[in-house]
Amino acid sequence: MLKRSLLKNNLFLITTIALMFALVLDRKATTYFIGFWFISAIYEAFQNNEHPFKQNLKWCIIIASMFVLYTIGYLFSEFSREASAALEIKLSFFIFPLGFFLRRKPISAKEIKIALLAFQLACLISALYLAAQLIPAVIKNSNLITTESFTYAVRTFTEKTLGVHSTYLSIFYLFSIYIELKGYGLRIILKNKKIKVVIQAFQILTLSVIVLLLVARAPIIAFFVGVIIVEILKNWKRGTLILLSCLAILLAAIFFIPGVGNRFEEAINSHEITENESSVNSSNLRRSILVCSNKLVSENWLRGVGLDHIQYSLNSCYDSFNNKELSETGYNTHNQYFDIILGLGILGLIMFIIILIYPSQHLIKPQFALLLFFKLFIAICLLTENLLNRQHGVVFFVFFNCLFVSHYLWINKQKKLE
Repeated sequence: MLKRSLLKNNLFLITTIALMFALVLDRKATTYFIGFWFISAIYEAFQNNEHPFKQNLKWCIIIASMFVLYTIGYLFSEFSREASAALEIKLSFFIFPLGFFLRRKPISAKEIKIALLAFQLACLISALYLAAQLIPAVIKNSNLITTESFTYAVRTFTEKTLGVHSTYLSIFYLFSIYIELKGYGLRIILKNKKIKVVIQAFQILTLSVIVLLLVARAPIIAFFVGVIIVEILKNWKRGTLILLSCLAILLAAIFFIPGVGNRFEEAINSHEITENESSVNSSNLRRSILVCSNKLVSENWLRGVGLDHIQYSLNSCYDSFNNKELSETGYNTHNQYFDIILGLGILGLIMFIIILIYPSQHLIKPQFALLLFFKLFIAICLLTENLLNRQHGVVFFVFFNCLFVSHYLWINKQKKLE
């Protein structure tokens, strides 16, 4: 009877924990766990009558408005597969704010700690599993270590092993590292100080090594920039010291870790690709994609090209380079802001920026450092990645955004009660 009561009273938290593990460890199961999570939110709506709906209404409408805009865009499209896929992926902008709204009760300090702990455990488990698979593969093909293709081989192996794009996985791991640095996570459940330090060091080191092996440049830069800005806003002296430390770490990685150095050198020396196949690498491709994206955005910034014509418009531009790799692969904009403009026009971008910066009050206060870092980190990552065009990315962004905003409301409510 006691177990059943405990389950009923914590159903929302339990499904949140399950969703965190599914997001990192099992992409196919994520959709089902989102469904379970939403049902638990409806169930708790009937248990939390003392919490008014109005408290959550404003921010839920702001976030859900993005899905409304995509729905309108879809209705004005030709209902193509591309437009349907865009609308389906963006459903998270409706499901998660609605779930938090129905639940009524804001996320407490205890609940957010448990949710973040679940996310960290999921990241650590996936990292250990990947390491267990990767180390034997590297030993078997040790010749790869001395070649420029090592990073590509590791990234490809990672995506096949975990089913998560290496950039998305780097974002998960880097955010998990920051959570641990801010005092959440595994160490909050340990009492022995020495064990806490060992666990924290092991977790950060394991995730950091994998991030360096994957060499996802944008998330790494976004991480350092986010940390520096948050710390400078809190204490400029400490922030300056951290800035210098981050620069030293980054430079050391570039000069002493071949895979990292090659990736950054490739980015610095990038140029538009030509008909010559040897001109094709990830940086040159991105430079060419940026040229086409800029051209289309400058010509269609007001209304966009429509959800069903984004890829067609990009491909038409790619054809001008006369390069098979670029024209036949169908690359997206590799910039979420450009993708939103091309799909929804300037109104869509304005609405998304509002979501990114809301709430803007009090974020420089220490208790909101995690929320501020999250928003800065994601905002920078979106400059080079269409994070919201895949389930992993959109679920990660929208869920954590809703989670942190709900907790923000809880903190403000506690202050009023004091």
